[in-house]
Amino acid sequence: MKAFRIVLLLLLPAMALAAFVFVEFGAIPYKVYAVTSGSMSPTIPPKSAVVVRENDYAVGQVITFIAGDEIVTHRLISVDTDGLATTKGDGNETNDPWRIPTTQIIGGVVSAPPQLGYWMVYLKQPVGSLSVLMGILLWVQVWTLTKSTEAVTETSSASERV
Repeated sequence: MKAFRIVLLLLLPAMALAAFVFVEFGAIPYKVYAVTSGSMSPTIPPKSAVVVRENDYAVGQVITFIAGDEIVTHRLISVDTDGLATTKGDGNETNDPWRIPTTQIIGGVVSAPPQLGYWMVYLKQPVGSLSVLMGILLWVQVWTLTKSTEAVTETSSASERV
């Protein structure tokens, strides 16, 4: 049981780090973005994340694209012969006021895990990262204290039997 805990303690963070490295550095053709507005509700609620497959999209699909200096996730309504795309947020009544070149489309959304976007934004802030680090350190301390208390209890039990 002790070996299982140690393996689990080492394996889970290693897997999370590997996934982060693969996605962040482009080793796989997916990118992950946080959704911060309600323009795609109820399809994709705020605080969700979207997993985007780069350069793979179709009309009618939810896409992520660059609009000015922002990254936006909306539905692709149409692409005209000039290569300009019309988009619309599912929660909006009308099409977006802009038309974007297809070269600004990052890709199509393949998944939208709820609440993950909140954590992505939170962890990118110094306070968020620090709070998670402090939580991990506290957990390790409590775990260590629990183990040392168990060892003392076992030692005292063994000495009482003698």
